[in-house]
Amino acid sequence: MYFNYYTFFKITAFIASSVVLASFFFDFYYNLKPCKLCLIQRYVWIFFSILCYIAIFQSSFKKLIILLSTLFLAILSLIGIYHSSVEAGIIENLFSCTPSSGLEATSIEELSKIIMNTTNNDCAFPKFTLYGLTLANFGTLASFFLLSLNLLLIKKVLSK
Repeated sequence: MYFNYYTFFKITAFIASSVVLASFFFDFYYNLKPCKLCLIQRYVWIFFSILCYIAIFQSSFKKLIILLSTLFLAILSLIGIYHSSVEAGIIENLFSCTPSSGLEATSIEELSKIIMNTTNNDCAFPKFTLYGLTLANFGTLASFFLLSLNLLLIKKVLSK
């Protein structure tokens, strides 16, 4: 396979855009509201997608763009590992993903109303799985795949 700067960023732009579009699809079509970690990952994927499109259409600053893409992919991989570990129960979540506890209710009826109207946005409970993998797992796999391609690109650029 002919692998160069533009090929990498075309493939990467397609994959990153697909991840972002899939996250919006699951959010709006299946009404799977993202937790805080999902939103953080989504924002990083969006910024990474923008960087990929800049890389495709910008011919200067190639080394800077490659280094920024490595940084974005490393951050995405770390967030993905953390998110997947929280979902699997391996580690405790350091961020509060749960809504209010309902302790501000002054009656049983108010508490019941709060409970009935509360959606589950806790990061520890995945809302969707496919073949035993959660959406956080798929995002982690995608970021690791792209990170490995990025490292191959760095190796090729530095060997010139």
